[in-house]
Amino acid sequence: MSMANITTGWLKKETHGALRRFERRWVVVSGNSLSYYKRDDNISAPLGIIDLPGKKIIQCPDTDHGYKFELTDKDSSFNFSCETKTEREKWVDAISCISYGPFGGGMFGSSIEITVKREKLHGGRNIPKIISQCIGYLDNSFRLKENGIFRLPGNEKTVKQLKMEFQEGMEPNLEAKGDTHTIGSLLKLYLRSLPDSVIPSSLYEDFVAIILTYELNQKEGLNELRYLLNKVPCSAFNTIRRLCEFLYKVQTYSDSNRMDLNNLAIVFSPTILKNNSGNLDLEMRDMQKLKKVTEIMILNYESLFPNDKVEEDQEDLDLEIIDPEELKNLYTVKMIKYQVQAREIVAKDKEIEDLRAQLAQSQCTVEQQQCTMLEQQNKIDHLEGIVQRLQVQENSDGSATPPKPTSPLPPPRSANTVLKGGSKNGDMIGSPQLRRRTQPVSKDRPVVKPRPGTICNP
Repeated sequence: MSMANITTGWLKKETHGALRRFERRWVVVSGNSLSYYKRDDNISAPLGIIDLPGKKIIQCPDTDHGYKFELTDKDSSFNFSCETKTEREKWVDAISCISYGPFGGGMFGSSIEITVKREKLHGGRNIPKIISQCIGYLDNSFRLKENGIFRLPGNEKTVKQLKMEFQEGMEPNLEAKGDTHTIGSLLKLYLRSLPDSVIPSSLYEDFVAIILTYELNQKEGLNELRYLLNKVPCSAFNTIRRLCEFLYKVQTYSDSNRMDLNNLAIVFSPTILKNNSGNLDLEMRDMQKLKKVTEIMILNYESLFPNDKVEEDQEDLDLEIIDPEELKNLYTVKMIKYQVQAREIVAKDKEIEDLRAQLAQSQCTVEQQQCTMLEQQNKIDHLEGIVQRLQVQENSDGSATPPKPTSPLPPPRSANTVLKGGSKNGDMIGSPQLRRRTQPVSKDRPVVKPRPGTICNP
């Protein structure tokens, strides 16, 4: 349940300690903190209080045990679980308004007036920056001709990513990340997330009643409508003026984009003006009237929203309209932001120094490897030099005293062949000495000694 700037309800919170488990707690988001209780009697003391400014919100992957989100910073972490995905989105938006709001974010779930006040502290203008950036991206003749603009859905994952970047106070690059349908879906998502319609719901009955006057007399109906629009807060008035001016341009390309005045009114009338009573019968009864009011404002935006209206309300930040305590909290949170940024800078400097040390160590290792390779190459060169010198020395020795050619040895001859054929050239192969070595001597036969120089046949 959400009331003004207070959000209450049951959530499951993870306990701290050795045995971590989720226990049911009554949670109240109010001011700049989140308090959780054991009961919802508003009497018992809170079990704990979490300061929200500066906390980062992380949506955990969906599991069978619930839809979880985490509140974390450098020193602490808190986990919560919701029963439905829609419930988690409502809690995340409500907490983001406080956690990121002082840093120029948190526009999803915050009223247009609060968003504009916060953004002016960071150089913002008279309308929320998300509206001006989305319209600025889409206000292009090529994109305005896109078939089904504001009717066809965009990439859901990219829409969620862009939403979180805007919510955290960043300025995402729509040209690099978006397309026509994705940015159109993002704009519609922001308008649906407003706690109230762009035109305050307190003026709902007055705006619906204008239709009867307009049907009887258009001029009188436009005068009454102009009078009622002057009651709208300045930031909401400027937002409607910019939105109607852009939608009028969109419907001029209806031949290409198939989004005429009727279709645009069907899409945007529930967010421009709605009844927060929750009475569905009343909404169904007034649906056509609300659509008609939206069509009238789009067609007659030049006369209903004069250009000098913004200039008349273009003043410096009205500090008296901000509660002093809230202003004090804003500056306190700003100091916290600077301290966080300083710590991040120190951490990044340390990280850079570590990287430099690793780089220097890597360079030393590379130099050592290069020296080792150089030594090995020198050894190889030395060995190659020795081999070359040996080869040169061998070649020089061979050219000075060439070796004498050796004749091939004669084939071996058996003892019988030698004894039968004798020896040529008068060699001593058939000598008595050889015969005595080769011919066996019988014991019974007397040995006859041959004459010198004769060859005996066996």
